[in-house]
Amino acid sequence: MLRFSAVPLATILLGASALAHAQTELVFGTTHDANSASFHYARDYLRQLCKENQLRCVLRSYPARRSEALLAIGKLDGEVGRVKGYGLKHPDYVRVEEPFNVVQTRIFTRTQFTISSWQSLTYFARTVSYKRGIFLYQQRLEELVPSLQLHDVQSEDACLQVVLARRSEACVFDVGGLTADAHKLLEQGYTSASIEDLPLYLYLNRNRAELAQPLAETARRMQARGIPAQLRRTYYELK
Repeated sequence: MLRFSAVPLATILLGASALAHAQTELVFGTTHDANSASFHYARDYLRQLCKENQLRCVLRSYPARRSEALLAIGKLDGEVGRVKGYGLKHPDYVRVEEPFNVVQTRIFTRTQFTISSWQSLTYFARTVSYKRGIFLYQQRLEELVPSLQLHDVQSEDACLQVVLARRSEACVFDVGGLTADAHKLLEQGYTSASIEDLPLYLYLNRNRAELAQPLAETARRMQARGIPAQLRRTYYELK
C-alpha cells in the first residue's frame, strides 16, 4: 500500500495555492483619470504591493459609479482610491487597513478668495462643481445645501473648465487627479491651499477578503521603507 507523508502533502498544497494566486491576474478599478498623477502613483503602488505578495495586479480607470457597480457584481477584485467612509456605504467590501495615499483637496475659483475650509465656500460662492462619484466631496458639499447649488461633472479637468466658462463659481478637486493639460488651466484662476487631506484606501471584493491582512502588512512595510514618499516625489508637484 502506498502511504503519503502529511507534511510534504501540506507543503505541496500550500505551494499550489500560492502558484494559483501568482497566476491569477487581479483587476482593480480606480476613479482616477488614466493620464493623472494619482493614477500613475496608484498603478505603481499597486504593482509593488502585489509583487511583494506574489500576485499579479492590473489597474484600470473607470467612471466612479461604474467602478462601484463593477465591484458590487464581482467584475472587479477591488478598488483603489476610496475614502474610509466608503466602507459605511458598502459594508460588504473589505478595506485594506493601511492608507496607500493621501490626497489634497483644493478649491479653484476665477477670482482670488481666502478659502480655508468647506464652510468658507458659502461665503464666496453659490454654485460649486465637483467630480461625479467622489463620495466624500458629495457628502461634504451636501451638508452645505441650500447655501450652495451643486453640479457634478465628469472629471477634474471639466470641473476647472466650467468655472472658467462661468457656469460655476468654484470647483472642488483632487490636485493629483488633474491631467497635465489641466494644470495649465490653473494659471487662469486661483487655487486655495488644501482644505482637507484625505487618506485613500484599497477595498476588496468580499471574495478576496483573505488578502486584506497580508496586503495591509505589506503596505505598512512599504510605508516604513519610504516607497509612498518616493512615488509622490515622482508623480506629484506638491505645493
